[in-house]
Amino acid sequence: MPRARAARVLNSYTMRRSPGEAARASGTSLNTARRYYRLIRARLVSVGYYTETPLSLDDQGMAEETTAALKARRGIRGEDIPYHAAEVIEWMAEFPPHLVHKHIAKIIDRTGPLDAARHLNGPEAKRLRAYIRFARTELVLARVAAQTEADETQRPFLERIRAAKVKEWRAYRAACKRVERTRS
Repeated sequence: MPRARAARVLNSYTMRRSPGEAARASGTSLNTARRYYRLIRARLVSVGYYTETPLSLDDQGMAEETTAALKARRGIRGEDIPYHAAEVIEWMAEFPPHLVHKHIAKIIDRTGPLDAARHLNGPEAKRLRAYIRFARTELVLARVAAQTEADETQRPFLERIRAAKVKEWRAYRAACKRVERTRS
């Protein structure tokens, strides 16, 4: 798929649009959009971006909202249910879509083409894990900051998250430098 179309599919995914909407926006077939959604979902689960995947393996313990959202997605294959459940749980968190897009695009860039196996050496894998920790911290900070504007009692928590974001960014930058050293 050409980069421009792939970018439109990714944008549709991060904006939480249906595969049909992604197909229309990108000028691809519905099957292609569904395939790329499946590949994106699988990549995000495999790298640990969707942290709720273990919770999604047992549908007996899922929240009613998650179960209802899964039932609304018709045609899910059995082996894909945990991926869809992890995605639904993540989307219920209501993180800012522009940040979600930024982070998912960076993760895909760092891990290579969606339709190819990932081949990361040790330092690259550590860099990716550091980036995911930073991304998750930034997403939580954005959500908490939006909720706590009017609530002064949450200020200390917000400051701890801001400090954690700085710490995770430094860890990511250090991991990037280690990758650069191994390449030279």
